[in-house]
Amino acid sequence: MKSKTKFRHDSLLDRQATRELLVAVANAVKKGKLEFEDSDGDLILAPGKLLQVSVSASDEGDKQEVEVKLKWRTKAKEISDIPPKIK
Repeated sequence: MKSKTKFRHDSLLDRQATRELLVAVANAVKKGKLEFEDSDGDLILAPGKLLQVSVSASDEGDKQEVEVKLKWRTKAKEISDIPPKIK
């Protein structure tokens, strides 16, 4: 199957199916390998030991939302040791 650089899936799930999806993601993070597949191809991600985790929640009356975002770097970020020029 061909390899992709992005994956997206939207669905309407009950709480049990949602829980199972979140557990699958948690287990994949623990394993160190997340594999996403659909009819267009697959995407394999390998999180490192440190992940940037963002959690947000909102209640807007008729709509409530929880968002969990995970990010990590596959290579060390290069940081300049030269300060910026400020005038």
